[in-house]
Amino acid sequence: MKDIRKFWDARTLLAIVASAIAVDTIGMFVWRYTAERDGPINTWYDEFGLVAYILDVLSIVIGMVLAQIVASAIGGPFNVVAFLVIVVAIQMAHDIFFSQVVVPMIPPGHNSIIDLMFTYGTMKGAEWVLVVDALYMIATTASTLALLEMPPYVSWFKIIGWLYVTGYILFTRTPVQT
Repeated sequence: MKDIRKFWDARTLLAIVASAIAVDTIGMFVWRYTAERDGPINTWYDEFGLVAYILDVLSIVIGMVLAQIVASAIGGPFNVVAFLVIVVAIQMAHDIFFSQVVVPMIPPGHNSIIDLMFTYGTMKGAEWVLVVDALYMIATTASTLALLEMPPYVSWFKIIGWLYVTGYILFTRTPVQT
């Protein structure tokens, strides 16, 4: 198993980006077909489209890179379980800080993305966002580890394929549920 703590390694970053793109696209597909049509997650993609997707992917990538930095600073031999604990803790800290500190600081009507984020924080079952985001981080870590065992062109093909699919999924409208 490769040591993915090397935040300075371009090949590892490529694998992280490819993995985050795949994980987020799969998640978006699931949400598009299972979430309420007018629920916040589908509103997020309907209103903000590619920007919403980019923000989601970059959130995963940033969390992974921060986990690499923290795990690297801790040192010792690479331990995938310890890395998973760090990456999930970082993502949860981000989610909680963002929803409890950043979002409330922005006045309503000042930023339409923040306004929708406020809706997320006030909806019933909002705590499940932490669980879903933790699963995204775990899946991204597992995918990154797998990609690092393959030639780099596999990461590029994964990026190209998943971005292609994303274009179609972004414009999928969920059926009205009766």
